[in-house]
Amino acid sequence: MPKFLPVLLLLASVVVGPAAMAADPPPQKEDPMRKVDPSFTEDFHKMYVTTWGEGAIPKKYKELTGASISVVERCEPCLRFHLRNAKSAGASVKEMMEALRIGLLTGGSITLPTVRTGYEEILAPGS
Repeated sequence: MPKFLPVLLLLASVVVGPAAMAADPPPQKEDPMRKVDPSFTEDFHKMYVTTWGEGAIPKKYKELTGASISVVERCEPCLRFHLRNAKSAGASVKEMMEALRIGLLTGGSITLPTVRTGYEEILAPGS
């Protein structure tokens, strides 16, 4: 490989990167479930909001529970979602760590990659 190629690639990424980031985001795809079964989808959404919102159990604790369940189910996007919501609801780093531990102990060592994703989310700037 020519010695100048890495430099050329770096320069190209600097020039093209901002242009790509400035481009319009892709249009949102229509939810096929909402399109085919709108009544059920709306009912499910209402139930979801009611279940995960404030209630007898504060939202923070519901989101921490969601984080533990996400570890057991090995759903990394779900885990990120629930950790972000838990933090927004006032959860501390220690509380989020305990939620990850509960998921790990419940789900077993197979959940370690998902738990690591959780720690990455906790450490992520702005999260």
